Amino acid sequence: MAKITDEFLAVIGGLLEVYGQQASTVKVNIYWSTIGQYPIQSLKAAANAWVRKSQFMPKPADLIKLMGGSSNHLSPDEAWSIAILASDETNTVVWTNEIAKAWSQAEIVYRNGDKIGARRTFIDAYERMVDESMMYGRTVEVFVSLGSDKEKRTDAINHAVFTGLLTQERANHYLPKPENTFAMLECKTEQGASSKSMMHIASIKQMLKTGRACVTTS
Repeated sequence: MAKITDEFLAVIGGLLEVYGQQASTVKVNIYWSTIGQYPIQSLKAAANAWVRKSQFMPKPADLIKLMGGSSNHLSPDEAWSIAILASDETNTVVWTNEIAKAWSQAEIVYRNGDKIGARRTFIDAYERMVDESMMYGRTVEVFVSLGSDKEKRTDAINHAVFTGLLTQERANHYLPKPENTFAMLECKTEQGASSKSMMHIASIKQMLKTGRACVTTS
C-alpha cells in the first residue's frame, strides 16, 4: 500500500479535530485503506460537505457516498423492486449480493404477511450492507437466480441488460438459443397444415433462401 500522504492526513486530521476525536494509527489506517485511493480534491469537497450537514464524525462510507462511490449500487427502492420478485419462484431474479442477503432477512417478515415491515427490514439491511461493502472496497457482484417460467426468464434477463446489470455477452448464457428457422417450418408441415398454409410456408422458405422479400396474396 502506498504511503499516507500529508494532504490526506490534513483532511482526516481536520475532521478528527472538528469532531473532538483522538487520532490513532488504527483509525487513520482504516480511513487510508478505504478512501485513500480517491482524488484528494474529491475527498476535501466531501469532507467540507459533511461538516456542513452533520454533527458526527463521518465514516469512510459516508465520504464515499459524497464522492459518488455508491453509483454502482442500486438505490434502496430500486433494490426492493428487484428483491420482491424473489417472493415468486417462477420469477428469474437478477440481483447483487447485498440485495439477496437483505431479502433473506426481509423474506421471513414478508411470508408472515407484513409487506410494509418486510420493506422496512429490507431497506435497513440493504443500506447497512452497501455501506459495509463500500467501506471495504468490495466490487458489486451480480448473479442470476433462475425461475421456473421461461418467458419471465427472458424478460428478466433482457431487462437486466437494459438497466446495465448484465452485459449482453453474459445475458446470452441465460437466454434461449435461436431455433433453426427451417427446422421449425418443416415441423409445421409435418404436423399437417392446410394446402394454403403449406404454400405460404414454401414461399417463406424460398424467401429465406434467396434473401428477397416475398409477398403472398390471400
